[in-house]
Amino acid sequence: MLTHAEYEKRVLNEIRQIPAEAMLRMMRLFLLVKEGFVMNDNSYMAGDENITHERTRQLLATSKSNWAQSIISDREDRL
Repeated sequence: MLTHAEYEKRVLNEIRQIPAEAMLRMMRLFLLVKEGFVMNDNSYMAGDENITHERTRQLLATSKSNWAQSIISDREDRL
């Protein structure tokens, strides 16, 4: 298991590899994930037994854009 510092180093390394034009999207994604952990309903962090497809669908539905389609179109642009 990695330590907090090791995870932080890996995350920062991944962020450094993100193209500049994708940073706004990534920032939105980070904020969405952060909100998921800061919400009043902390059962998301309680363990895997509390994570359901419905809760995941609800979390992703709160996104203001179609992030999946954005990822697909970005990948298609690179091909």
